[in-house]
Amino acid sequence: MVKTSMANAEQFRHKWWALLGVSLLAFTAFLDATIVNTALPFIQADLQIDILQLQWVTNIFIIILSMTMIAMGKFADLWGRKKVFYIGSALFGVAAVGAALSKTIEVLVFFRGLQALGASTVFIASAALLSDVFPEKERVKAISIYGGVTGFGLMIGPFLGGVLISLLNWRWVFWINIPLIVAGLVACIFSLRAHSQEKHSVKIDYVGLVLLISGLGSLMYGIIAGAEANWTSFQAWVFLVLGFCGITLLVIFDEFRKNPLLDLVIFKEKLISLAALSCALAGIASTVFMFFDPLYLRILRNMPPFEIGLLIAVIPAAQALIACIFDRSVKWFGVPNLLFFSVIAAFFAICLHRLIGLHTSTAFLILPFFLLGVNWGLSNSAMITAVNQVIASRKIGAALGTIATIWNIVGAIFLALSTAIFHAVEIHSSFLSGFHRAIDFNILFAGLVLAIAIWIRVRLKKKMPY
Repeated sequence: MVKTSMANAEQFRHKWWALLGVSLLAFTAFLDATIVNTALPFIQADLQIDILQLQWVTNIFIIILSMTMIAMGKFADLWGRKKVFYIGSALFGVAAVGAALSKTIEVLVFFRGLQALGASTVFIASAALLSDVFPEKERVKAISIYGGVTGFGLMIGPFLGGVLISLLNWRWVFWINIPLIVAGLVACIFSLRAHSQEKHSVKIDYVGLVLLISGLGSLMYGIIAGAEANWTSFQAWVFLVLGFCGITLLVIFDEFRKNPLLDLVIFKEKLISLAALSCALAGIASTVFMFFDPLYLRILRNMPPFEIGLLIAVIPAAQALIACIFDRSVKWFGVPNLLFFSVIAAFFAICLHRLIGLHTSTAFLILPFFLLGVNWGLSNSAMITAVNQVIASRKIGAALGTIATIWNIVGAIFLALSTAIFHAVEIHSSFLSGFHRAIDFNILFAGLVLAIAIWIRVRLKKKMPY
């Protein structure tokens, strides 16, 4: 017993340094998720591109995340979470340099895709590493701190982006990543050394991975190319059909695989299903609205970058607030209720966006922005907690990857569809009309998700071990 206690003490000796390093590198990836949004109107003006081209800066990031997060979760379980985490962090840094030096939209989109590949490993491996470096009784606390740090990255992103653009230019939203990555790696090098992840008998479903990449990529390209050609392009329709068939084949194929890429069995746990619904709406919050809201503030309200960053920062600020009180919130309400509250917050946030007009007061804008952040924060922290509570340790990485993929697939598809709707309306009317039609489309989806969430919450047992 004494030897076991001493071994455990040695294993977790550097846990706080490990948490600092892991959280700082995850902070950098989360910072990138919001700091670039403030720069979008200025990238558009500098590179002289339209909104359909501009959306690739956001959507390529989400698409690559969608394609790779499940695989990265499995690779982390197979090769070791620490190793995959380091590789992803280094790749993210190299891609940030490339994005900062980009002179054309094509080059910028390429390096944004590489950034996404690095970020997908950081997002998954960092969350999974928390179960390696902390004893079980301290994991909720560690997740809460991790969520607070990463939430601060989301929160400070728009504001920091506004400051950097005001003082320098939009390229500095990428340069800022480099010193943060270096500091995070230094903190991790010694603290994670004692926490090497044991290798599990995990197998990669390469056929499923090919189907996911080809299916999702074809679907996204078909939607965007169709919108650009006003849905008259035969090629776009071919890609749409190929994308739909690829995703359908993936779901069918995985039903008969022993080690499927999409481990849909986890959704037999109603808590995981509720987490997936919450994350689906968080996908919309973190893509559709983080894309359109800065454009609305710049194009219709003509706000300077500092003010845009300050207002958009309300969304991740709410996420950070939720992370700070998450530990206590779990004790007060339980994970199922927090996930349900998250769905409700997202639904009302999207509905309130429909009331935004040319002369909407700044005070009113804060409310829907804040509710989007509540959904984002609860989805992130409660999803990680739910997975750690009901999924076997050897499958945590894959489970996190599956749910995160749902988050990003929904975000990517709805951003593509929303920009397509916006484009179709704007060419005949105005920015505000296109903005409202895109919101209407998202309201319909959010209402459907809320109805399913209510059904699941009712079916969950009142006395739960969560």
